[in-house]
Amino acid sequence: MQAKITGVYDEGSMVGTSLIGAEGFAVLIEAGSQKILFDTGRRGRYLLNNLNALSIGPEKIDKAVISHGHSSHTGGIEDLLRNRTDILRIYAPRSAIGGGNIFIKKGIRIKEAFANKAEIREINDWFEITEKIFVSCPMEIGGGSSEVFIVIVSKKGPIVISACSHAGVDAVMEAVKEKFGSYPHTYIGGVHIGNKEKEKANRIASSFTEKKCTDLHLNHCTGVKGMMYLRTNLGLKGVNDFYVGMSITVDI
Repeated sequence: MQAKITGVYDEGSMVGTSLIGAEGFAVLIEAGSQKILFDTGRRGRYLLNNLNALSIGPEKIDKAVISHGHSSHTGGIEDLLRNRTDILRIYAPRSAIGGGNIFIKKGIRIKEAFANKAEIREINDWFEITEKIFVSCPMEIGGGSSEVFIVIVSKKGPIVISACSHAGVDAVMEAVKEKFGSYPHTYIGGVHIGNKEKEKANRIASSFTEKKCTDLHLNHCTGVKGMMYLRTNLGLKGVNDFYVGMSITVDI
């Protein structure tokens, strides 16, 4: 069986397509009959545009996972639900869920009109969302918030998909090692590097090198400067962009 990971929301998009690049993060994971949406970006209309351009209608999403409550990761939820008739099961850490169907920490409230389309389940620990694909336990990221990430157990070893890595890239990789017995060989998503955080980028690069995680496909909060800093350490071919429309397929 194979798993396909596709960028559906990011600041960058594939040139010459109708795909839209905008602030936020979302990826689609397809494995077997399952389509799992990881985060929803900031704007629902951009998320829907990109999904439709990739021939993935809102009804085709089987489950959704919210990494954390920031609006650049939760903002597309309501439009996604508005354009569905079936109930969508949404997994999220406690810090992103308020009373009822509320996403907090700069997130959104799902209006009453769409609340019956959302079945929200709290993430408390590691769990297998579908065969060979796991959602992590919540990792504390400060201010009472937490973030989860996704691991695909491929035939070559663990693959991380992390929206922002607020807890730290090293902490994420150590959690993977503790759970699966080896560090990830592939890292997809954001690693949160500010424009003036060159030293942080150097530490992240060293961590990837030390742990032999050499297949990097980064986007979102890694930032343009962050990508440049990492490439200074890891080489131009050592850090790949992961724009909207780009896909990675792995054997699981």
